Amino acid sequence: MSIAKDNGSLSLVLIGGSSGSFAIFEEIIRLVRNPLSFALIFVLHRGKSSTAVLPEIFKNKTNVAMSEPYHLDPIEANSIYFAYPDYHLLIGPDRRFYYDCTDKDFFSRPSIDATFISAAVSGISVKAAMLFSGSSADGALGMKTLAQKGFPTYVQNPAEAESPRMPEQALLAYEKHRVMTRANLFSIINDILQ
Repeated sequence: MSIAKDNGSLSLVLIGGSSGSFAIFEEIIRLVRNPLSFALIFVLHRGKSSTAVLPEIFKNKTNVAMSEPYHLDPIEANSIYFAYPDYHLLIGPDRRFYYDCTDKDFFSRPSIDATFISAAVSGISVKAAMLFSGSSADGALGMKTLAQKGFPTYVQNPAEAESPRMPEQALLAYEKHRVMTRANLFSIINDILQ
């Protein structure tokens, strides 16, 4: 196992989830304080007809800039990004976001796997990747890829997840992810966000 080559000082914190993850995402955003030394990227399964603009929903939770980035937008530290509905959000080696409209993964676009795998091979350092509640296996391959590249990976305890399938599948694909429980979940997240 070798850690992927760092592409300069930019680093990423990746967070994925689906059904049952929204409340945890909100709590994570409440913990975020300016300035962040990394880019925080959330991938939440949303349907193509979703009209929710997550930066607007969460705007009163933190003072860190938030956006749903556009195709070719630069990835910058001290920013929070949310994958846009009905597009896979990819991380480019040139430190830009790319949108992809290929087939859905596990009936979902955005796909957690697409974002996480592209980050793993981008050459950009990943400070941590976390996977939470969800009802599909999306994210399992991306988390495994990140872990095999030497990046820290964390999954919510499936027994405590509202929808346990996503964290279960991640642990079945790679059993060495660190498991976050109710007792240590926000302590771990707070440490990562420092």
